[in-house]
Amino acid sequence: MALTPGARLGVYEVIAQIGEGGMGQVYRARDTKLNRDVALKILPDAFASDGERLTRFTREAQALAALNHPNIAAIYGLEESGGMTALVMELVEGDDLSQRIARGAIPLDEALPIAKQIAEALEAAHEQGIIHRDLKPANIKVRADGMVKVLDFGLAKAMEPIGAMAASNSMSPTITTPAMMTSAGMILGTAAYMSPEQARGKSVDKRADIWAFGAVLFEMLTGTRAFVGDDVSDVLASVLAREPDLTAASPRVRLLLTRCLEKDSRKRLRDIGDAMSLVQGADTSDLSAEGAAARIETAPLRSNRVAWLVAAVATIALIATALVALRRAGEVTPTASPVQFTIAPPDNTSFGGPAGGGTGYATQLAVSPDGRNIVLVAGTQAGYQIWLRPVATLAARPIPGTEGGAFPFWSPDGRSIGFFAAGKLKKVQIAGGPPTVLCDAPAGRGGSWSRDDVILFTPSTAGGLVRVTSAGGVPTVVTTLDPATGETNHRWPYFLPDGQHFIYTAVTGTCCPATKPSRISIASLDPADPTISLLQAESSASYASGHLLFARDETLMAQLFDLDARQLKGDAFPLAEHVSRESGRYVGASVSENGTLVYAHGAAEAASQLTWFDRTGRALATVGEAVPYFSLALSPDERRVAIALRTSDNLDIWITDIARNIRSRLTVDPGTDTMPVWSPDGTRIAFGGQRSGKISLRQKLIDATAPDELLLEGSGDFTPTDWSADGRFIAYADRSSAISSDLWALPLFGDRKPFPLAQTEFAESSAVFSPDGRSIAYSSTEGGQPNVYVQPFPAGGGRYQVSRDGGSRPVWRANGKELFYLGLDGTMMAVPIDATGPFDAGVPQALFPTGAPTLNVNQVYAVKKDGQRFLVNARPQQSGASPLTVVVNWTAAIQK
Repeated sequence: MALTPGARLGVYEVIAQIGEGGMGQVYRARDTKLNRDVALKILPDAFASDGERLTRFTREAQALAALNHPNIAAIYGLEESGGMTALVMELVEGDDLSQRIARGAIPLDEALPIAKQIAEALEAAHEQGIIHRDLKPANIKVRADGMVKVLDFGLAKAMEPIGAMAASNSMSPTITTPAMMTSAGMILGTAAYMSPEQARGKSVDKRADIWAFGAVLFEMLTGTRAFVGDDVSDVLASVLAREPDLTAASPRVRLLLTRCLEKDSRKRLRDIGDAMSLVQGADTSDLSAEGAAARIETAPLRSNRVAWLVAAVATIALIATALVALRRAGEVTPTASPVQFTIAPPDNTSFGGPAGGGTGYATQLAVSPDGRNIVLVAGTQAGYQIWLRPVATLAARPIPGTEGGAFPFWSPDGRSIGFFAAGKLKKVQIAGGPPTVLCDAPAGRGGSWSRDDVILFTPSTAGGLVRVTSAGGVPTVVTTLDPATGETNHRWPYFLPDGQHFIYTAVTGTCCPATKPSRISIASLDPADPTISLLQAESSASYASGHLLFARDETLMAQLFDLDARQLKGDAFPLAEHVSRESGRYVGASVSENGTLVYAHGAAEAASQLTWFDRTGRALATVGEAVPYFSLALSPDERRVAIALRTSDNLDIWITDIARNIRSRLTVDPGTDTMPVWSPDGTRIAFGGQRSGKISLRQKLIDATAPDELLLEGSGDFTPTDWSADGRFIAYADRSSAISSDLWALPLFGDRKPFPLAQTEFAESSAVFSPDGRSIAYSSTEGGQPNVYVQPFPAGGGRYQVSRDGGSRPVWRANGKELFYLGLDGTMMAVPIDATGPFDAGVPQALFPTGAPTLNVNQVYAVKKDGQRFLVNARPQQSGASPLTVVVNWTAAIQK
């Protein structure tokens, strides 16, 4: 969020913005308490909304604050105010080194004192166990008096042992300046100073700073970067493959630069103090800027370098494939070392997904069986789609026809993918062509494709697994729920190599871990084979190279798995930490048959913010704090909002007083409670609850300590959607079937016998009563994608389609003259309604993009009675900076 001059953060008054980069905006501000100017760096949402990441950053900032050195810009502290977090730093006047270099090469007698101060700053940090990781001219200031200040230790971290798992190189703290900017922007500026091990995504130590120091010194002396290129691929190829021309340097400076820019970190200078000794021993005739510049290759051979990179990666992949193919599962044979690198999201997008386990924020991805291609879901709040990223190239391309696609999975030949979109299971060839609809899947939660062209998938968030051929057709049920263990859904199937057996996650509860934990089980397409429970885990699972891969919390684990005996062996061991996952048990990780592992970093769940918008999409105010909300309902008096909120122990219904901004808990049962709906008098709330493994429809008085009251219980998955204005009926969805869901009405009078509102083989959801009680609006997939319909109530019949190009979650305006719904891309739509005679609807009008997920059952917005304001469960846009990590031949690390 940008700040304007005059804005206040605690005691700091903003004067002007002075920079911007991956770590946020930087402002000049006045400390009104101490009467001094400071620099404020506003941390991005990815830090501010991620408690674990913010804690880690705070801990590192505390370490950096202890660095009391004249050549390091001081860190004064962290300021938290108004939902924003700012790093308070010393304000350093003067040009940064990139601006100075832009005016020409720096004479040696001026450059060496600068280099000496840079080295002293790094030495002070290294002695405290801190490495910078982003040293470059833009992060070095030179004051008018010659004093050097090294800035932006924002990417610094405590040193790790050599050989440790690579840390993410995301969230670069680059501050862009006109002198630094190129056609490739600040990423190119950063890549030019990356050490080879950093460019490959490996773990780095203080020797990465020594490399960057050499690159900066070279640039100061010549006015030209040591490693150049037209784009990031060229620059990285130059870093990995080319040596800068040092023939014009005298022996001492040549030795210094050679030892700093040694590509093998083991041969590089180990301590910056050694560089200081060489700097102090140099003389002013050591390097001619003009001579060196004349010898530097400034016209990069782009095609050759890209070809080199492609060939290198492809060769590594082929070697890994050949080696892994020679060994049986569980055998240990000599293999090549693992190769690790990272993949950034496509330009102007973030990794994520439109459905997810209810939040849409775990990165959805799948690596092909041969390890050569990755499909991933990326986009913006306006919409996601599936992209193809070959491992051996540096670019991803969107796959046409996959807009809104979720949870992709590969065909066994690697030529096609299956995915879920618009309430359907679809397939598409990666080479091109339109997608094919295979069957209904109202809320798909994972699929797997066998060599016999059987697709096993989860069509909905309730029920078991079903199968269909890759040509499409009517699905048949494969697994059934076990009520005794509290199962409510079977998700994330994964075929084992024989094409008959498969692993899957048996989920308990509707959203979150319940009183009985979920399990990873193994079953077969042959119903005569027994189902075996392998382990308890709130996770999806996959198999490759003799190992079962799954997650414990946010740690990706691997454990030996005997296919013949169908049992785990030995202990599980960690592969990676802070892996992207969601409460729906989905884990953002995938593994190929030949040893390529791909995983994403991220938090378990993303926070959201209840935000008021006007009809133009202008944000007006927020309600409560940013936490992982699941569904919401505005009270009839519009003074309170009921929310389903997951706390550390459970998912429950809470009520927030909007004016006082006070949140209180309504349900306290250890079972999960979700989808609140207000009674028309505002005294009660109906909700879907889980008690002893059974899903039920319940109600509770909001101002009483009495227990909640059971309204309806059965084998289905009941979720209330609305309460009629006369208080006589509750509409609810029943997802008893694995493929479809039906709409019912529960009378609150007489024998209270439910009756159907919409009962078909398709998926109906989100039924809401019109204000006059004469109609209901709801969403149905009958037309091939979700659309909004209106039909008479209670008699039914005479259905009228309201939406044109897809829609879900209808909400009536209080006067009945307008109907709102979400388009398939999350856009808020409005339709004028004429109900004075026969029902008639006008042309839908787009109001504003909400960014809300559209493929799950949660209610994500509410409308004030006047139809002018909308309370939206707004998901903040991901920074998209965290890359995917690719590990080729990952099993070699295990053997070592």
